[in-house]
Amino acid sequence: MSTASGTPLLMAIDGNSLLHRAHHAHEHSGQRDLGGRPTWGLRGMVAAIGGAAARLGPDAVIVGFDCAIASRRREEYPEYKAGRAEKADELVDQLTGAAELLRACGFAVVQHEGWEADDVLSSAAALARDRSWRCTVVTSDRDSFALIDQTTSVLRIIAGGVDASPLLTPARLPLLCGVQAGQYRDYAAIRGDVSDNLPGVNGIGAKTAAKLLTAFWSVADVYAALDGGRVDEVVAVVGPAAARRLVDPVARTNVARNLHLMSMRQDLPMPSLEAMRVPMDLVRLQAGLLERDIRLGPSLWALTGSPPPGQDTWARIAEQEDLPAAPAAEVPAAPVPVASVAEDDQLSLF
Repeated sequence: MSTASGTPLLMAIDGNSLLHRAHHAHEHSGQRDLGGRPTWGLRGMVAAIGGAAARLGPDAVIVGFDCAIASRRREEYPEYKAGRAEKADELVDQLTGAAELLRACGFAVVQHEGWEADDVLSSAAALARDRSWRCTVVTSDRDSFALIDQTTSVLRIIAGGVDASPLLTPARLPLLCGVQAGQYRDYAAIRGDVSDNLPGVNGIGAKTAAKLLTAFWSVADVYAALDGGRVDEVVAVVGPAAARRLVDPVARTNVARNLHLMSMRQDLPMPSLEAMRVPMDLVRLQAGLLERDIRLGPSLWALTGSPPPGQDTWARIAEQEDLPAAPAAEVPAAPVPVASVAEDDQLSLF
């Protein structure tokens, strides 16, 4: 499959992220297989992958999942991701079978003991860069913003589906959070990450963190100024109270820990790019889905090399396939305007 730029594209899927989002988005459908096991999240995940492929036109696809057994980060910091609500049994069931299902369909699926999907995505992006490919990470999580560079972009899935989701590049990232590509990990380390239970500098949020990094570029540069008798430079940017918070020993420990835990592996073993190539085999793909009584039709055309089934916005329609079929005249033809879908945490457009 050729790409618009002429440079081949690897689409790296965050399996955990897409499955979680699909589970909550489609739970109302109550879809189950013949054995009574839930399938709405699995079906929505595959539909979203098909929709992303239709939008991006990848030459290869890889899906990463968290290791379900152990976490190296939690071994180092037992409070990592502590306090999260228990997953519903239906979600656990689908997470348990997701990697096996996708492998049966012919997807290249990667899990590594002790590591997370983020580490798989980072390693996939590094592989693409080393082979002079581009990579687009497909996820609903912000952690992958740290991977954005001249060869790696992030399609962040938000409310409204694939078509309404922002494609974040080095040019667009500053519009979202005020920092440049290459600064996001430092930005997150200062701000902290509530979802992963990683406190940052108490009293310093996203705006102040962005101001600091605009002035000093990195956490190392900030602390070099504070430790090198240039406190006045930091005060001039964020004020005396924030400067005092930064030098607090607990804050420094938090930031150092966050920088370490937020670093993603770039060297996990990966399949060859040839093993991830699309188009996929349509018969194998549909047979794999039928093992869980999942039936997806023309929305998977971009994965299988089939011609586009019309001019409708198939990425959007794909995510609605768990709804009762409507007469053709009732299917909306107009795409969802990007600007009408509010970003769930910061800016509306990106």
